[in-house]
Amino acid sequence: MASSRKPGSSTARGEIRRLWPTERDLFTAHLLRLDAQTRRERFGTAVNDDFLVNYAATTFGVGGLVYAYVEAGEVRAAGELRGLDDIVAQTGEAAFSVERDWRRQGIGEALFGRLITAGRNRGISTLYMTCLPENAAMRRLARKFEADLVGGYNDVEGSLATGGPTPFTILDEAFDNARSFATIALSLQRKFWRPSLFGRALRG
Repeated sequence: MASSRKPGSSTARGEIRRLWPTERDLFTAHLLRLDAQTRRERFGTAVNDDFLVNYAATTFGVGGLVYAYVEAGEVRAAGELRGLDDIVAQTGEAAFSVERDWRRQGIGEALFGRLITAGRNRGISTLYMTCLPENAAMRRLARKFEADLVGGYNDVEGSLATGGPTPFTILDEAFDNARSFATIALSLQRKFWRPSLFGRALRG
C-alpha cells in the first residue's frame, strides 16, 4: 500500500538533501530495493544486483552528484545529475529512481528542482533526461518542468533549459549543503561516540 506522507507536509518524516560519498551504502541499498519494473524504468533495461552495486560505486565521482529523499535513515528516492566533468558542453543528464511505495507524493518533483538549481550553479544550461515510452510518471515530471519531449520507438528524450546561476540559487544550494553536512556530522557523532560513552558508564 502506498504511503500517504507528503514531502514538506507536517506529517512527513523525511527530508530531501544532497548525498555525499560517505553515504554511498545508503544509495546502494536504495537501488537494491527497487523492484524489477522500477529498475527497468530507471536504466532502460533489466539489471541485476551486481550491476546496481557497480553502478553505485561510480556514482559519486567527479562528474556527478546525488540528491535523495531520506526517511528514517534510509534513501527512498534519488535524483542524479551527471555530466559535470564535461562543463564545456554546458549539458548534464538527470535521472530519477523512486521506490514504489513512495511514488505519487511529489518527491520526484522536489528532487528535480534541486537538480535544476545544482545544474544552474555549475554552468549547466541544458538538462537532458531519457525514459522508456511507457514511463508515464517520468514524462509527466518532464512536462511539469516544461521540458521539450521527443518520442522514439525505444525511448523518449527530454531537454530543459535551466537558466544561469543567481544569488538566490547559489544561496539555496549553500544552505542545503550546510544542512546535509550537519546531518552527516550528527550521524557520525552518534555512531562513534555513543558506544564509548556507554562503555565508560559500564566501567564506572
